[in-house]
Order: sequence, then structure tokens, then C-alpha cells
Amino acid sequence: MTRNPEKIDPIERKLDSILSVLQDLLILQGAKAGIKRDDLRRIVSVDTNRVSRVMKHVRRAKNEVE
Repeated sequence: MTRNPEKIDPIERKLDSILSVLQDLLILQGAKAGIKRDDLRRIVSVDTNRVSRVMKHVRRAKNEVE
């Protein structure tokens, strides 16, 4: 069930955005450490598309270095 954006408390909105950033950072660090996408998805509890989207940046940076 989705919430109406106007009824979300501003503090809750801020906490959700902080959580999102922390999840992305955890995915980035896990990808750098060599953790597989499906394992990261289970650890962070997000969908596979989001993990793939974030991991794409790690692969791109690795290809630029090589």
C-alpha cells in the first residue's frame, strides 16, 4: 500500500532519504568487495534492479581504470 506524499511527515521523508543513501553505499561497498548481486539484494533488502543500477557504477569505474 502506497502512502499519499502530502501526508508523509517531513522527518519521515528525511529518514527515508537517508536510508536510501545508506543502502546505496552498502551496495557500492559490497560490489567493491566482490559480493554477488543476489547476495547483496538479500543483505540490503531491495529489488534486483536497484542493486544492478548501483553496481553498474562500480563496473564502469573498474573499466576506466583498466
